[in-house]
Amino acid sequence: MATFTHKCPHCLTDHIALQIRPAAYFSMQKAIVHLDCPKCGLPSCAVMQPKSGLAQDPRNWDDRDLTEHLGVEEFWPEAPGPVIPENMPSDVERIYLQAERNFPTEGNEEAAGTMYRKALDVGLKKIDVTVTGTLAARIKKLATNGKLTADIAEWADHVRDLGNEAAHEDAPPTREELTELRSISEMVMRYLFSLPAMVQARRQTPAP
Repeated sequence: MATFTHKCPHCLTDHIALQIRPAAYFSMQKAIVHLDCPKCGLPSCAVMQPKSGLAQDPRNWDDRDLTEHLGVEEFWPEAPGPVIPENMPSDVERIYLQAERNFPTEGNEEAAGTMYRKALDVGLKKIDVTVTGTLAARIKKLATNGKLTADIAEWADHVRDLGNEAAHEDAPPTREELTELRSISEMVMRYLFSLPAMVQARRQTPAP
């Protein structure tokens, strides 16, 4: 079966030899190619421009690597990009973006988990600079002072705990653990920064 090396938009594996299905369609010198990922099994589709005479005839495609013979014009579905909560301080956003960039890559679970925790650590310092101590102590103090709700404090502590495991345990987080960490981190960041900014913007909007 012919293959084309690309990033799978489903399992997000980079540089994987996607398998080209036997049927390909040509219109105006463009090939519409259907692909299967050998890792996750999910399909994708691309509009490609043949770059050589070999690629212009699908009968020549059998058991070939066509990466150098086809150029991608459009690819479906698009791989998901980073999810960045709105209105985070620039240094928190920079750290959080590092976590998001590492999240899709298999093998980078420890890096992603550690950076989600660091984003929380730095972010909580923005909420009240007078609260000092370890991250665990600061979460408790902020909850006691009414700066965090009980639920958000519990979620923040969970991010801290999973982030510590990512940084210090011998075994990396599982994909399921990292996905949970990412989801909770996003909710905490939206509570800390996105929602207050929305409320402030609403207050500044003249009433009808």
